[in-house]
Amino acid sequence: GEFGSSEVTTFGTCSDSPPQVVAEFDNALQVPKCYTSGSSCTSGALLDGKGIGIEPNSPNTLDDCADGPRGSYHVDESIDSITVSAVGGGELRANGLAKIEAVVWAWSDGAYDTADFYYAATAGRFPTWTWIASRPAGGEGLRTLDVEYTLPAGATQAVRVNFRYGGSQSSCTGGSWDDVDDLVFSVAPEAAGIAEVRKPMSVPAVKALPSGHCTLIGDRSRCEAAGICKWQNGKDQGCRDIGAGGLKGGSKGGSKRGSK
Repeated sequence: GEFGSSEVTTFGTCSDSPPQVVAEFDNALQVPKCYTSGSSCTSGALLDGKGIGIEPNSPNTLDDCADGPRGSYHVDESIDSITVSAVGGGELRANGLAKIEAVVWAWSDGAYDTADFYYAATAGRFPTWTWIASRPAGGEGLRTLDVEYTLPAGATQAVRVNFRYGGSQSSCTGGSWDDVDDLVFSVAPEAAGIAEVRKPMSVPAVKALPSGHCTLIGDRSRCEAAGICKWQNGKDQGCRDIGAGGLKGGSKGGSKRGSK
C-alpha cells in the first residue's frame, strides 16, 4: 500500500538516505545556497532577523529586494529560517513534490502578517518568480508556515518568502516592517521510470479580517500601513476600519500594540 511503499523508498538504510544540506552564503548570488542536492536544504542561521546589523548579509535576495527599515528583533516581523525538503523523503528531484517551511516572527497577534511563497526554476540574479501560495501568520510570535509545490526542471533553483505586514501578495512589497529572503538549492534530475505522483496540499485563500480589528492598533504608522485601516484625528482619535461609507469603529481605540 501507500505507507509500505513510502517506508521502503524514504527510509531504507542510513547509507542510502540523501543528506540534509545546510546552506552557505554565496558571494556571487548574495544569498544562502546549498551546493549539493539532498533530502532538504536549510538556511540555518543565515537568514535570522531582518536588516543591516541583525540579519547576516542582508538583504539576502537575488534581485536586491530590500527589507523594511523598521522593527526590532523578535518583536516585529522577521524571517528566522527557510527550509526546502522532499515530501515523503528521498532527494529533491525535478517533478517531485517539495515543501517550503518558513520560520517567522509575527508582530502582536499576527492578524496582519502574511507570508507570500515563490519559486524560481533557474536561480540567478534577477530571476523570474512564480507565486505558489500565501499563508497568514495565524498567531503571535514564532510561527512555522509551509506550502508544497512541484519542483520544475533545473539544476539550481530558488525559493522566496516575502513576509509582510498588511499589503497584498507580491514578491517584493517593500513595506516598512516587511522581510524578504531567498534560498538557492540544488535539484537532481527527474527519476527514471514510473514515479509516484504526489499533488501539493491545497492552501485556502487568506481571509479578510473581521470588522473592528483596526481599533486594536494603537500606532498611527502601523494603522496606515495595514491597508484596510485609517488613522482618525480629533476627538475620536485612533485607528479605524475603512468601510464603504467611510470610517467605522467605536469612539475609543483598543489596547496599544507595538507602538514605535
